[in-house]
Amino acid sequence: MISLAFRFDDPSAASDHDLESRVLELLARFEVPVCVATIPFVRGPKGEQIGLSDSNAGHLLMAAAKGEIEIAQHGHSHMRRGSTDGGLRSEFAGVALEDQKRLIREGLDRLSTVFGQRIRGFVPPWNTYDRSTARAVSELGFEFLSAGEEVIEWDGLPVIPRTCTLSGLRSVVARVLGFQSLAPVLVVAFHPDDFTEFRSPPLPDEPPPCTSLREFEGLLEWLRSLRAIQIESLSSIAASVRAGTRLRNPRDLKLPYRVKALLPPILARSHDWKTVAGALWGVVRSGRENTMSSPSSAATSSGAS
Repeated sequence: MISLAFRFDDPSAASDHDLESRVLELLARFEVPVCVATIPFVRGPKGEQIGLSDSNAGHLLMAAAKGEIEIAQHGHSHMRRGSTDGGLRSEFAGVALEDQKRLIREGLDRLSTVFGQRIRGFVPPWNTYDRSTARAVSELGFEFLSAGEEVIEWDGLPVIPRTCTLSGLRSVVARVLGFQSLAPVLVVAFHPDDFTEFRSPPLPDEPPPCTSLREFEGLLEWLRSLRAIQIESLSSIAASVRAGTRLRNPRDLKLPYRVKALLPPILARSHDWKTVAGALWGVVRSGRENTMSSPSSAATSSGAS
């Protein structure tokens, strides 16, 4: 069985609420759980700090009250305050531990008050963080952290990294069908500006939208038709990690480079990764699955990019 989780990043007090509502309505119609990584504070036109509230997050409050979404904290205000060792922009990487902890606690208090519930997950803006971030998140009582492919651990805190985006999801699923014996996990991160219906055009340094609401609807319908796919919440995957199930990244496996290059971008819950033969058998099966399913895949490929 293939586990798949959706993570919807960037809703805030000033985001595109109409589009977000339509996305959440589609997910709810297909009974697809989603983790909504919500920004606690944004900057107003005069530089003032605007916090999430009942009056500017009604669509999120309604969906959360119905149990259709789970809320995660998406940083503090999605502002660049530091950078990674590699120079990538970050809200937290490189910032002193106590400053990180203060900002994260302030955001946590805001979201907990607005939604009236415990906030279990933390998603750092731009998917970047450092060891101090992981420590702060753990000490503040979060149950999991989800970011990019790099995993920085602290004191047993479950880290559930993103594995792909909407633009490549169909092709990734097609490849992963041959690796079901490895109990693969896919984590799909997406944003409001991935949709052509987003209210603002992309900036010069931003990629164009990769899908539309209609294509997204077709994608969800297709996923629901696949018996091999089990759609889970991020918190349920994190719970399995806390219970002792380790998520393995193919890049970290002790396999020849040429074999690793054939593996899809997934996390694996199975121990079968340890053998070259097991990995190669998955590659062969994946090729067979793709050949057998190519007619139907072509008929529904509109949501791929």
